[in-house]
Amino acid sequence: MYYQSMTIAEARRRVNHSLYLPAIQRPYVWKPEQIVGLFDSLMQGYPISSFLFWAVEPQNRRQWPIYRFEEAYRQGEPWSQKVEPDGRDVIFVLDGQQRLTSLLIGLAGSYTLLEKSGRRNKSAIFRAHYLYLDLFKDPEEIGDDDELIANRYRFKFFCVRPRNDHKQFWVKIGDILDINDGERLHAYRDTLFADVGERVVAEQLKIAERNINRLHELVWIDEPISYYTERVQDIDRVLAIFIRANEGGMKLSKADLLMSVVTTTWGKSYVRDEIYGLVERLSKGMGAAFNFDKDLVMRACLVISDLPNVYNVANFTAHNMQIIRENWNLIRSSLESTVELVAWFGLDGSQLTSINTLIPIAYYISRIDGYRLDGTSAFDAVNRERIRRWLFSSLFNGAFGGHSDGAIATCRDTIREEMRSSRDFPLAKLAQDMRTRRGHHLSFDEEGTRKLLDTSYGKKHTAIALGMLYDGRRSPSSRYHVDHIFPLAAFSERALRERGVGGPLIESMRRSINSLGNLQLLIERENLGKSDGELASWLHTRDATYFEQHLIPNDPELWEFDRFLDFIDAREQLIRNALKRFLDVTDKTA
Repeated sequence: MYYQSMTIAEARRRVNHSLYLPAIQRPYVWKPEQIVGLFDSLMQGYPISSFLFWAVEPQNRRQWPIYRFEEAYRQGEPWSQKVEPDGRDVIFVLDGQQRLTSLLIGLAGSYTLLEKSGRRNKSAIFRAHYLYLDLFKDPEEIGDDDELIANRYRFKFFCVRPRNDHKQFWVKIGDILDINDGERLHAYRDTLFADVGERVVAEQLKIAERNINRLHELVWIDEPISYYTERVQDIDRVLAIFIRANEGGMKLSKADLLMSVVTTTWGKSYVRDEIYGLVERLSKGMGAAFNFDKDLVMRACLVISDLPNVYNVANFTAHNMQIIRENWNLIRSSLESTVELVAWFGLDGSQLTSINTLIPIAYYISRIDGYRLDGTSAFDAVNRERIRRWLFSSLFNGAFGGHSDGAIATCRDTIREEMRSSRDFPLAKLAQDMRTRRGHHLSFDEEGTRKLLDTSYGKKHTAIALGMLYDGRRSPSSRYHVDHIFPLAAFSERALRERGVGGPLIESMRRSINSLGNLQLLIERENLGKSDGELASWLHTRDATYFEQHLIPNDPELWEFDRFLDFIDAREQLIRNALKRFLDVTDKTA
C-alpha cells in the first residue's frame, strides 16, 4: 500500500471540500478531553495512526449519501448534514473520522456543551466552547508523579476568552490558521507579547515563543496526516475494508456495522435519518423517557420481517434487506405501538432492564398490522393486559438476559403458530413454551412467588414486582413512588423501644418493614400527603377501591401498629392469590 502524508493545514483545506463522510460512518462521539489529548500528542510529535480514504469516481457519487464533517459540534446531535455531490470531488474518510473532526473542531470550529443543570428545551443552556493553549505552560516541566504519556501542553476549552496574567497566557489556537509563513508568525508574536505586563519574566516569554512556534510548525510544516486512498469502486470490498479498519481503536458497535450495511444496500440518503429519527422518537416521544439505540430497531427489522433472527451481519444480505425495506412502515409502526404500550404500563428506561423483551410484543403487533391497542374495545383491553403480564413477568424473571436469540426465536414461533387460529396475544402458550423449550419460568408457582415476595425496598426489580399487582389500573400519565404502607420512620430501633416493643420483636419488625408486603405504589402527590402519621387514621379515609387496588387487608384491626406482623402475613397472602391469577400456564384464557 502506498501512503501519502499532508499537513494539518492542508487537511483543514480539504475537509468538506473534497473529504467527506459516508453514511456508513457512525456519529461523532469524542469528548472535549479526548480532543485535548489529541492536540497534546501532536504537539509532542507522537504519531496518531494512519487514515483510510476512498476516492469515489464521478459516475458513482450519487449512489451513496454524502455527509459533511462537523465544525460547530453540538453535544448530543446524532448526525451530520447531508450534501449534494454536484461539481465536487468526493473522497470518503473510512478510518479517521473522529480524529479529523476533532482537529477541525479544535482549530476552526467549536464544541457546544449542554450545561448539567439545565433542561434540553432551553437553548440558552447550550454554550459554544473554543480550544485555547496556555503559552506560559512549560512542556518540559513534568513532576515526578506524572505518567510518561501525561499531557505536557495545557490545552483547554473555554466558552469565553479567558483572562491573561503573569501566570497564564491563553491564545485561541484557531488563530494560527491565519499565519501561514514565518514573516506573519514574527509579526503575530510581536503583537501578542507587546502588552504582557511587568510581572512576566523573560523565561516565560521564551517558553511562550517556543510554544507558539511549535503550534505553527505542527499546523503548517509537519505532515502528521498519513493516509492511504482506496480507489476500487466495488461497494462490498469497500464495506469489508471499512469494517476491518474499524476493528481497532474505538470499536464500532454491532448496530453501527449493521447500519452501514442497511445504508449502503438500500442506497437511499434518507435511511440513516429515518432510523435515527425512529430511535429518537421511541426514546422521547412515546409518553415516557427511554434510552433506546439502533440495536432495538435493527433486531426488530429481522424478527418482524420473519427473517433469520440471529443478530449478525450475515443475516443482512441484499435479499433480506429488500424484504426489510418493503416491511419498513410496518416495522416502524409496530415499534411505536409497542413502546407506547410500555409507557402506558407506567414503565420508563430505568425499569426496562431488557430491551429484547419488547421484540415479541412488536412481532405480535406487526401480526395485527401495527394496531395500537389503545382503544376501549374488549379486544384492546384483554390484549393490553395480556401483554402487560407478559412484559412484567419477563422483566422480573430475566427471561431475555444474556444471549437472547433463542428466546426471541421461540416467542416468534409460538406467536406465529397461535395466530393461525386467534388474533389474541398468546400469553399462556408463550409462558408454557418458554418453560419447556428455553427453561425460563415466567408463571408464578410456589418458587416464583417466593422469589417475588423476597423482593424488598430499594432492590432492582421492586417497582416491577409491585407493578404486577395492579392489573393495569395505574394512570399512565402519573408519576408513582414506592411507598412504605406502615411508615418507615416508626420502625427505628429508638421509636420501637419508646413504644415498648421488646428486643426479639424489634428484630422481626425491622426485618419486615422493607419487605414487599409493606410496599405499595402511590401517586407522587398522594404519597407526599400520606406522610409519617398513624396508618390506621389514613386508611380510614380510603374507599373500597383503594383496598382492592393496593391489595390491602380490609380489616381495621390489622391497621394498628401492634398488629404489623399480622398485617404483613395477611397482605402477602393477598399477593399470592393475585400472582396465581397474574400468570398461570394452565389457564388457557389468561
